[in-house]
Amino acid sequence: MATKTGTWLIGIGVCFAFLGFCAFPAAFGPNPDKTLLSGGLTVLSTGMTLVAGGLYIKARTLRGAAVSGSASQTNRGRKASCEKCGKNEPVIQCRVHQVHLCGGCLGDHYDFRTCAYVPSTRRSTAKGAAYTHAGRSLTLS
Repeated sequence: MATKTGTWLIGIGVCFAFLGFCAFPAAFGPNPDKTLLSGGLTVLSTGMTLVAGGLYIKARTLRGAAVSGSASQTNRGRKASCEKCGKNEPVIQCRVHQVHLCGGCLGDHYDFRTCAYVPSTRRSTAKGAAYTHAGRSLTLS
């Protein structure tokens, strides 16, 4: 609705500005008339004000749509976190329990007999980064 209103204001403003420009040749003709010049300038400025108002309404509408659209992007682009503590970035995933773990929570979860670990696919650090926990070195590739 607001975009239609903005478009109508721009169209009406352009028509007013055109009428204001049409008064200039009569104001500067062989018999110049200063009142016609001031009237033409008044109509021209009114038209330009309507055009500016229409552009403002359209910009506010687009800005509102961009703000509501960026809220959904921040939810999608959220940084991944450990599923156990929720604070740190996950570095490893337990394939048996399907849990992404950070280096601190891995020590509590670690059981070499039952768990199978793979590098976490949800981490955003550089490939090949080395993590250490409790004297163990984990190299993720």
